[in-house]
Amino acid sequence: MCEANVYIYRGEREELLMEKVDRIVPGEDETIFLENIFGERKVVRARIREMELVHHRIVLDKIREEMSRRDYEIWLEPDTDHGHFHPGEEVSLRLYKGYNMQPAGEASYSNPEVHVLKDGAVSGVEWHEHHGSLEINLGEEADGLITVYARESSDRELYAKMIVEIGHHTHQGIKPVGLPLEIVPRSYSHVHLGDNYEIQVLKNGKPLAGMEVRATYKGARNREYPFRLVTDEEGRARVFLSARGNWLFSVADGDTISTFTLIKSF
Repeated sequence: MCEANVYIYRGEREELLMEKVDRIVPGEDETIFLENIFGERKVVRARIREMELVHHRIVLDKIREEMSRRDYEIWLEPDTDHGHFHPGEEVSLRLYKGYNMQPAGEASYSNPEVHVLKDGAVSGVEWHEHHGSLEINLGEEADGLITVYARESSDRELYAKMIVEIGHHTHQGIKPVGLPLEIVPRSYSHVHLGDNYEIQVLKNGKPLAGMEVRATYKGARNREYPFRLVTDEEGRARVFLSARGNWLFSVADGDTISTFTLIKSF
């Protein structure tokens, strides 16, 4: 027997990657091609960590794609699998730091602030760290359509915003919060897979034309954002919602990065 089981080392543990591999071919860009006796094939970015051929065992080290601190952005996500919260349900959110909806495990937070806007009134919200993210709990009393936004000031000014639906509400004409750089949905309603979704970019309350807006969705595994939009003379841009799950929009202007999370409703 000449085949071996191949494991990949992630963090502090090994995970089985492929069984009964009988062909391993190093490729370019530190990739490794694997093929087993069943005809299954995989290509991974990794390097060989250990080989125990007597025990038919090979261990790989996954190569992490390094993320520059200058790439970091923050974004909000609901801590729920459905697209809204029910009245009386505990409303729990997460604030992440990373890039392209992929949290950076090594990222640290520098005096973040979280606020809630409801019926024209703004209030601060407490948070606590939880497994590399910040957990935000709005309790069980919240109701209606609430805008949550966060700010962190480090080497850049980072902003994040999300509209949280508690109960079933459909409101048009969402107003800006007043962030220095802000992404505003043109209207709030339940969107569907296949819809064209329109946002507007504002700088100090005025439309920002010719700006690149990056867009991605939960589950996209690209290193880079899969969608790039450019705002028109009114600061507007559209994206075709081609995937299920939460979507993230991000815009950068100088040392300021602002994101908006569209919570899935499909």
